[in-house]
Amino acid sequence: MRSSARSKVILTFLFVTLSFAIAGCGGSTNSDGAVSSGTPDAGVALAQVRYATPPMGWNSWNTFACKNTEATVKATADAIASNGMAAAGYRYVTVDDCWVGGRNPTTGQLYSNATTFPDGMQALADYVHGKGLRFGIYTSAGTNTCAGLSHGTRPASYPLGVGSGSLGHESVDAQTFANWGVDYVKIDYCGGNLSAFPAMRAGIAATGRPMFLSINPYSANATLPTNFAADGTLYVPAYADMSRISQDIAPNFTSVTSIIDISAADAAWAVPGYYNDMDMLEVGNGMSADQDTAHFIMWAMMSSGLNAGNDVTKQSAATQALLTNAGIISVNQDALALQAVLDTADSAGSLQVWTKPLSATGTRAVALLNRGATAAPITVNLANLGLKGTVQASNLATGATLGAVTTSLTQTVPATGAVLIELTGTDPQVVNGSLAGQNWIWSTVQSGTVAAKVFPAGSSLPAGASAAASIVTHAKSYVDGLTVNAPAQLVYRLDGHCSTFQSDIGLDAAAQGAGSVDYQVWADNVELYDSGTVTSSTPIKTVRVGVTGRKTLRLVVTDGQDGVTHDVADWANPSLVCS
Repeated sequence: MRSSARSKVILTFLFVTLSFAIAGCGGSTNSDGAVSSGTPDAGVALAQVRYATPPMGWNSWNTFACKNTEATVKATADAIASNGMAAAGYRYVTVDDCWVGGRNPTTGQLYSNATTFPDGMQALADYVHGKGLRFGIYTSAGTNTCAGLSHGTRPASYPLGVGSGSLGHESVDAQTFANWGVDYVKIDYCGGNLSAFPAMRAGIAATGRPMFLSINPYSANATLPTNFAADGTLYVPAYADMSRISQDIAPNFTSVTSIIDISAADAAWAVPGYYNDMDMLEVGNGMSADQDTAHFIMWAMMSSGLNAGNDVTKQSAATQALLTNAGIISVNQDALALQAVLDTADSAGSLQVWTKPLSATGTRAVALLNRGATAAPITVNLANLGLKGTVQASNLATGATLGAVTTSLTQTVPATGAVLIELTGTDPQVVNGSLAGQNWIWSTVQSGTVAAKVFPAGSSLPAGASAAASIVTHAKSYVDGLTVNAPAQLVYRLDGHCSTFQSDIGLDAAAQGAGSVDYQVWADNVELYDSGTVTSSTPIKTVRVGVTGRKTLRLVVTDGQDGVTHDVADWANPSLVCS
């Protein structure tokens, strides 16, 4: 037995070695330089994913605003714990603005409004925890809260919140929240300073208590561009678990669809453990049933946080059923946690097809969104999803089986409504050798397309790629590779058949000696490599990581935290060793 096991180890070693040798000296059918000869780079300290899926809960603002009280929060916690919402995944009960009474001038600690929250926030947190739920609280990145900042234009009954923002008090506030038993911190900009966001993250880390950090850089901030990182002043994935990407939502379909478009433009920034926040839900707050359904489906598809914003103590049976719909929620809480992208080939005008892979091999969630004023058929073609063979379809919202699909699926979608489909078939799976010509299952690029150079010349490009004339970094020309403008991401399906990923990395000659990026390699949402900041002066680095047993490979090129101009980056001679 020992001899047999030893022989197996030797054969495995020889197979891996031979695979690299063949790829490196011309034996590969795709590339004669698929494996570089560089010494693997150790990278920098790897990020730990604090929260593997988007948060689910409730926030007081959309319904109660500054009329929120201790009694309303307790009643909400009671309802969520007993009406099926907690069982469906809703965990956080968050008190938004106007809870604060002031800041103690001696200790610097915040205290609650004695009239509306008489028992204090620690007692309220204990009550929420007693219901099996988690407690969230609001603060700001300014010297005032948003209500305090706007007190001159709001009713006199609104608590002012003047002098009660966290700017300059991030550490003491984080510790105060930890002492109270807070599990979730929402921090608005409120005309403050962007420095408060990383300072609060550091403050939370220093407490030793896990607290989800949700930031909103848009509140009372007219200067921040819609694309939150375009000017390099704010790189939120570095220090927030979730960030708002838009101004406040309103309970109408125009607001909902405008936020969908903003989220789509920001998809490339969402790395594992960080989510684009599309704002609290307006389900149950006055839109039509079809609009509520479309709203909820698209928030789930985009991997946004699902924070209910209605009065859950008085919600209708229809609202209750939608907010607890297991099929829709499963898409939001899928372990792969990808954000949906628009299938442009199947979308036309107000009729849109949004898709994202799910963690199970060969599965796609597909949202058919009708933004128009009349019901209409929408068709999704399997070829545009990369699925092969006979595909099984089901309606995730209703649970209805739609049967086998061979080429396309058409569903009639109500006006300002959506239909959520799950398709299960066969994914493109990577094979041994160069990755440059192989198909991914999901990609997102904020600017331009993924450009691929394949070998031999004339070989097929990956579906969705444009042709790259060359892959050149530091005057070194590579036989094949992938070029992207950061931020950009690619996901490949490995399904446990591969052992090693390798690639050279560096800014492309097209960066013109400028730019800065960060390369990351993730497998099953576990970070395997992080390059740290790479500039045009950084020598070529070689990435080599083990992926044995992994189901997915995710290649990320993101910003070096100084803006994305000239961020043209190469995966040069990328390769996989697979069985």
